[in-house]
Amino acid sequence: MSRVDSSIAGGVDAGHGVAPVIDRPLEARAPEKGTDVERLIGDYPSRWLALAGIWLAVAFSIGFGLFVNFQAQGREVSFGSSLMAVIPHYFFWVLVSPPIYRALHRTISGANRFLWIANLIAWSVIALAGSTTMSFLSYFLRRGLMPDLERFVSIYVLPPAGPAFWAMNFSILLLALTAFAGVRWRRLRDQALWNSARTELRGAKLEAQLALTRLQVLQAQIHPHFVLNSLNAIAGLVQIGERDRAFDAISRLGELLQLALRNGTDTSMTFGDEIDFLQRYLKLCELRFDAQFNYCVSVPDALRTRRMPALIVQPLIENALRHGMQPPRTLTVNLRAYECAGSIVIEVEDDGRGISPESAEVLRAGHGLANVAERLRLFFGDAACLRLEPLESGGTRASITCAA
Repeated sequence: MSRVDSSIAGGVDAGHGVAPVIDRPLEARAPEKGTDVERLIGDYPSRWLALAGIWLAVAFSIGFGLFVNFQAQGREVSFGSSLMAVIPHYFFWVLVSPPIYRALHRTISGANRFLWIANLIAWSVIALAGSTTMSFLSYFLRRGLMPDLERFVSIYVLPPAGPAFWAMNFSILLLALTAFAGVRWRRLRDQALWNSARTELRGAKLEAQLALTRLQVLQAQIHPHFVLNSLNAIAGLVQIGERDRAFDAISRLGELLQLALRNGTDTSMTFGDEIDFLQRYLKLCELRFDAQFNYCVSVPDALRTRRMPALIVQPLIENALRHGMQPPRTLTVNLRAYECAGSIVIEVEDDGRGISPESAEVLRAGHGLANVAERLRLFFGDAACLRLEPLESGGTRASITCAA
């Protein structure tokens, strides 16, 4: 006979006739390319052309300004010479822009912030020093002169050219940081919109799949053959004069049908509601198989308020009955749930004929456990998993692990 320590839970559609997985993730997802978010170039080398084009446009604009200014002063300077005076300077900014962007991204993200602030400062100093060096070498090479410290100080340090040059250089750094912050904001906004769209799509898929699953559930657990067997069992009780048991069985069958129809549109429910449904289901299974079926359920009351996909445990029970039963031997099914390492674990264990390790390695699509696995993935994401394994002593253990 059966005994209940605490409570029970329900499931989606049945189908243990399926070869399930052993400790297998619900979806093998490719690693996300986080580098593409934190780097300006990422995995798209073609972006180098766009980045270089932007800096070249800035250099062209500055060079044209210098040319116009020299012409206004009556100095004989060609436009090409004015352009070459600034291109090496801005070319160095093309090289240092990706690491500056990455350091800025990590600084704003907050992980190891002080380290990345130091990294951002270091790359900013490298950018300022390197662009100045490129400008210095270009100046002397264009004039055929040998670089020396005295000329460097007079041009890049002392007034009036020195302060003006460094004001321009710091303005370029500020412009770059502002532009990179804008790019990062745009990417994070797009990423947030994408994540929101994925969440909505996941919810829509869950709704759509539940609608289809609900029909499969009613066919699997309230299937005509099951109802017919239950009615035959009730008729047998009437024939042998067990009127009280027959009336009790009719009442339980009616309650089960009523619960299935009442919860027909729910995408999720509390574990306690699952328990109420599965309590009636197990009682009918006990009526159907009589002395050949025994069960034990142990679920802490603290888990009754946790929300889960609607009807997620019943397929495990149905599978155990369908593939574990070996008449005239009694089949014992143990259902237990507990919290472990921040996760909820639900186990359905039977002492029936069991499955082979080979069969436990494959979960074929279109069956009950594959449906359970997909619903778990949609509800909890990749943090959930479905396992099925043969026991050394005979029988099978099916377990669901999901976030607490």
